[in-house]
Amino acid sequence: MGPILIQAVGFLLVILVAYLFKKRGMLKEQDGHILSKMIVYITLPAAIIVGFNGVAVNATFFLMIFLGFFSNVVLVVLGGVWWRKKSAVDQSLLMFGISGYNIGNFTMPFVQGFFPAAVPFIGSFDMGNSLMLAGGTTVAVEKMTGQNKEVLSLVRTLQKLLSSPPFTTYLIMLILALTGIALPDSVLNIVHLFSNANAFLSMFMIGLYLELQIDRSSLTTVAKILGFRYGCGAVLAAAFYFLLPLPQIVRTILVLLAFAPFASLSTINAIIFGNKSTKVGFLSSASIIISLLIMTSILLFL
Repeated sequence: MGPILIQAVGFLLVILVAYLFKKRGMLKEQDGHILSKMIVYITLPAAIIVGFNGVAVNATFFLMIFLGFFSNVVLVVLGGVWWRKKSAVDQSLLMFGISGYNIGNFTMPFVQGFFPAAVPFIGSFDMGNSLMLAGGTTVAVEKMTGQNKEVLSLVRTLQKLLSSPPFTTYLIMLILALTGIALPDSVLNIVHLFSNANAFLSMFMIGLYLELQIDRSSLTTVAKILGFRYGCGAVLAAAFYFLLPLPQIVRTILVLLAFAPFASLSTINAIIFGNKSTKVGFLSSASIIISLLIMTSILLFL
C-alpha cells in the first residue's frame, strides 16, 4: 500500500510543479508541445520496447486488442444515442468525452511502475483503442451528429496509425514477439535510459496542459459528461473483472483501463467539431485528476 500511495503522490506533485511553473511564467503551455514530441517519439516507444521485449504472445493479447476497439465502439454509440436530442456540438462532445482512453501519456507510465509485466497487455488494448482514435470515432460522430469535418478513408486511417511512433512500435514489437525474436541486453540497457524518463515527462506535460478555469454554464455540461464517462467506466470495469475468464493481473489492468482519462486526440477532435477549447481543456484536465484518484484507489484495494 505504501509504494502505491507514494507513487500516486509523486505523480500529483510532478503535475502540480509543472502547473505552478506555467502559472508563474517560468514555462508556457507551448512548452508542453516539445515534451509531447519527446514522449511520442522517444520515451514512450522506449517504454513499449522494454515492456514488450521477449514476451510470449498468446490469445489474451488479441482479445485485448478487440476489447480496446469494442469498448470504444460501445461508448461512442451510447453517447450519441444518449444525447441525440442535444445540439450537434454538445452531442459530439459527449461522444468524444466518454470514449477514447489516454493510455500512452497517462495509463502506461502510471501502471508500469507497479506492474512492468502488464505493459504488453496495456499496449495490446491501446492498439484497438488507437484504431478508433485514428478515425473510427470521428466517423461515428459525423454519422450521428450530421457534421462532416473531414473526409476519412481506410487508407487515411492506416496512414495516421503507421505515422504514429507508439502504434508502429506496438506493431513491430508484436511481430518480433510472434516470431520469438528478443532484443539483446546490450540494446535493452540503452533503451532503458530513455524508458525511465517516460513517467516523469508524461506527468510534467500533463501539468503544463492542465486547465482549471471554466465558466459556470460549461461546468454543468462537463460534470454530466464526467459522470456519464465514469459511470460507464464502472460498468465496463465490473464486466471485465467478473465476467472474463482471464488471469487476475489482466482483469486488474482492464479495470484500470476502464477508468483511464480522456484521450489527447479526443481533445483535438472535440474542438474541431465546434466545442470551446476552454471547456474541452477543463474536461481533459478534470478527467486526469479523477482517473489518478480512482486508479490509485483500485490499486490499493484490488
